[in-house]
Amino acid sequence: MPASFPPIDAATLTALNNGDESALERIFRSHYNALLANAREQLKDDTPAAPRLVAATIRDLWENRASFKSSAEVEGFLNEEIRHRAKATRARMAAVHRFEKSEKVQHVQPHQAPTADTLWADIVAALHRPPVDAETSSRNRREHAKHEAAAHIARVAEPRAWKGPLALGLVAAVLGVFAFWYIGKASKESVITQMLVTEEPRGIATLGGQRGSLTLGDGSAVRLGAESRIVTVPEFGKKYRTARLTGSVELTVAAGNPVPLTAIVGDVTTEMSAGVLTVRHYAEDVGFPGTMVRVDGGDARVRAAAATRTLSAGQSVVLEAGGTLRDATAEEAAQAFAWTFDELVLADVTVAEALKHYRRWYGIDVGLNDPALGERRVSVIAPLASEPAAVAALAEQGNLEARWVENRRVLHDKPPARRR
Repeated sequence: MPASFPPIDAATLTALNNGDESALERIFRSHYNALLANAREQLKDDTPAAPRLVAATIRDLWENRASFKSSAEVEGFLNEEIRHRAKATRARMAAVHRFEKSEKVQHVQPHQAPTADTLWADIVAALHRPPVDAETSSRNRREHAKHEAAAHIARVAEPRAWKGPLALGLVAAVLGVFAFWYIGKASKESVITQMLVTEEPRGIATLGGQRGSLTLGDGSAVRLGAESRIVTVPEFGKKYRTARLTGSVELTVAAGNPVPLTAIVGDVTTEMSAGVLTVRHYAEDVGFPGTMVRVDGGDARVRAAAATRTLSAGQSVVLEAGGTLRDATAEEAAQAFAWTFDELVLADVTVAEALKHYRRWYGIDVGLNDPALGERRVSVIAPLASEPAAVAALAEQGNLEARWVENRRVLHDKPPARRR
């Protein structure tokens, strides 16, 4: 590591092995500077991501806490995890940097990086979230597939001694079962739709400038972006496990429930047993392609009117006209889901359109001194945590300047630079 890694004493290591969170905190705080220096070195040009990378690495340390026998093992683990995570972060940020280059925008960072206290609070919150066991889900699917294959082979190997009348009877029985199943399925969907309509007034929502989080009855964790909403069926997680999502929502689906979680997003329906699902669906979303779904862990089955896809971690799709699904480009995904990394990314929109997104994500009403200024086209990357930095980024890209007029920010045309 670039900075000295203080040895971990035996008592602290034993406490960590036994699941003592205070031991994890001691390691985090005493080694934070060394880990941060290592993360910055590995990230190269993306050093602002270093604090969050360190926090994620500490969470990984906790998940593997029982396996460490010495301070050197902990050091080696942390070093390797930072290297792998930094590589993944650089790959993710490459799409954002391509956007910056093509749109000629400058990435505006928050004025202040998160402190160690802030990061530790985030780590503690993450440790107490319900775990997502994607491996168990995958293993169950493999076992199911093997069972189906074995059953198919057994059926093929059976002697073909059917008599005509018996065969006709079996066909009729199968058709009857199918009809019963179809009617039951339609009835179930009708029941769920009615339940969601009934629960709509009690749905949980955020307003402009707000973001929030909550835990559902089955242990699934939800993050809501601005102007977003989630509505769940009564007694969610028991007989039914369906939710309707609107706006920008990240859903960490808790594992261990025999009923897959069904998320209805506009005209798209997704099913997931465990993993992380992020969606975007606004009635008005200027500059974005429409309903989008991304998977960051586990697998999800995505259904639209004219297509069905199975997405694995790292894949994103866009709903096209006519109910088809297409892969989202890296740039589209980077823009649509930037809020999960506390950023607003807008590509080639007018100033007037950008201000609509500012009202959504920052809850601020910025005026224009001249309506014609709203026609200027801009591309912006700004931190959601810093409203002043966001306004400054928009002003810079539009060759504007923000002034306070009667307790309201108003954008004016930037005067030409004076000659010296």
